[in-house]
Amino acid sequence: MQLAADYRGEVRALEDRLEQLRSSYAQSVAQSLWSLDEAPLRIQLEGITTLPDIVQAEVDSALGTRYVAGAAPPPEVALVRSIPLRHGPLFLGTLRVSATLAHLHARVRARVLVILATQAAQTFLIALFVLFVVQRMVTQHLATMAAYTRGLDPSHLDAPLVLHRKGPHRRAPARAGRDELDEVSSAINGMRESLRQELEERQRSEASNAFLAEAGEVLLASLDLEQVLPRVAALCVGSLADWCAIDLVEDGEVRRVGGAHRDAAKRPLLGELQRRFPPGPGSAAPSARVLRDGEPVLESHLSEDRVRAMCSSDEHFQLIRTLGVQSVLAVPLLARGQVLGAISLVSATPEHFGPAELALARELARRAAIAIDNARLYRHAEQAIRLREVFLSVAAHELRTPLLPLQLRLQSLLRRGRSGAPVEPSRLLAEVAAAERQTRQLGQLVDQLLDVSDLSAGHPLELRRQQVDLGALVVRVLEAMRPQVEASGSEVRRELLPAAEGWWDARRLEQVLASLLHNALKFGQGRPIDVRVTQREGTVVLVVRDNGIGMPEEERLRLFERFGRGVPVRHYGGLGLGLYLVRRLVEAHGGTISVESRPGEGSTFTVVLPVEETPGAAG
Repeated sequence: MQLAADYRGEVRALEDRLEQLRSSYAQSVAQSLWSLDEAPLRIQLEGITTLPDIVQAEVDSALGTRYVAGAAPPPEVALVRSIPLRHGPLFLGTLRVSATLAHLHARVRARVLVILATQAAQTFLIALFVLFVVQRMVTQHLATMAAYTRGLDPSHLDAPLVLHRKGPHRRAPARAGRDELDEVSSAINGMRESLRQELEERQRSEASNAFLAEAGEVLLASLDLEQVLPRVAALCVGSLADWCAIDLVEDGEVRRVGGAHRDAAKRPLLGELQRRFPPGPGSAAPSARVLRDGEPVLESHLSEDRVRAMCSSDEHFQLIRTLGVQSVLAVPLLARGQVLGAISLVSATPEHFGPAELALARELARRAAIAIDNARLYRHAEQAIRLREVFLSVAAHELRTPLLPLQLRLQSLLRRGRSGAPVEPSRLLAEVAAAERQTRQLGQLVDQLLDVSDLSAGHPLELRRQQVDLGALVVRVLEAMRPQVEASGSEVRRELLPAAEGWWDARRLEQVLASLLHNALKFGQGRPIDVRVTQREGTVVLVVRDNGIGMPEEERLRLFERFGRGVPVRHYGGLGLGLYLVRRLVEAHGGTISVESRPGEGSTFTVVLPVEETPGAAG
């Protein structure tokens, strides 16, 4: 009855874990499905299959696409839950999670075997008792063995069977002083020892599974690493170690995000350790070695000299010794081949850590690394979604900007035509020229979007190389931009080297020049703008300098990135793609672009293009 009750309880616990996935994974999986990001979706499904007894996770999208991680269990041992995936009111698909009852069945069989073995031992010894009951000289010892066997249960496996045999009734030794009773007693003790070891191994395995299950619940509770990882460190204290520290690598820097100590009075010392002696890449501490090598470090017995060698100063050593360190175990947090951080477990007892603790710590680190990677992927997905929404809003505004005046001009001409009012040819020509400029501006915006789309898809920019005079190209672009130049109030001063020729794509270089000049007019504050074309060691150098608002260093470093800006979008608008495309176009020609700028002192853009003697390959 107890065995059946335990089995039903474990099945209910597995059902509860499947139900918990509705709150812990459904939202993030639905978000990945909504954003059509297959890589994070597959990683999340693989993360689900690492949970205890869960062997398969699959998503059937409403579009008919199916994503599967793991293998389906046999139907007779399968436990399946289906979770609908929604984005707001929109149904996206179904997350189907399959768990296997095979492990539960195996544990039940193991327990049955233990019970059967115990019953078999009892039956065997009772049979021996009946066999030797006629022998008065061994009756007392058989009774002792029978009593011991009847009282044999898991709580008394540590006490061996001892026969107190004295007096003249003891038989002469048959084999090295041992008789049949000694053989039986030894066999019973051997069976008892085997059962004890099996029970200890089973208890250790159950404790490890319970610890990992609890750690899994903590890791699934939230995607906030600052909240989850300190709880994981606290969970390790007591179960695995006297104190624990968790370090993460973020943007090349090591940061301690979790720490806990068994002794509440020593917990403030962990904060002092982090503040005064933060983990660093050059440290000799086990965690630093793990971060460098990506391999676990196990030192079962640490001498005082060894501890001192790990510390950077005497104050560091005294602080570590106060916390207590006699053995240490550090394991890496690995996900997708990258070291995300390290978990350091420390004990004040020598020989505290061994192979079993190492295996348990590595499994904990594996699950924690998956949770950390999922949390970061989710954060990046949220950032990408926010960036996409901002970009779409800005793109709609930028595309509408030339459309509105174009529409107004065309409506004005249409009204005049319908009313029969005469239209002077000069005015008509001016209106058509203005409309042409606005359609050209609209076309340039569309071209930018198409180019960025090609680059995002991994397609190279197509180049149609020909002999191009860069100075003449500058003159042509400035002539086309005359209305913008006049409207800005800036004077454009030219210093153009004649015959600055090379094998380039004229249309693409026009894009580069137009973007740089538009940038200078936009931020030049009506001050003079200098454009120079010179030659230098087999290259042609283009310099565009304005004397406008400039930008700080941190903005300058990301200016040529996609959606990178040197100014707030709400003040100056723009797609944030112009300079990104300029960089990619210059690099496609084999050239380089750089910028020098300081706030209030303007910006200087320098483009260096190689002069090729013969046409290069397109792209």
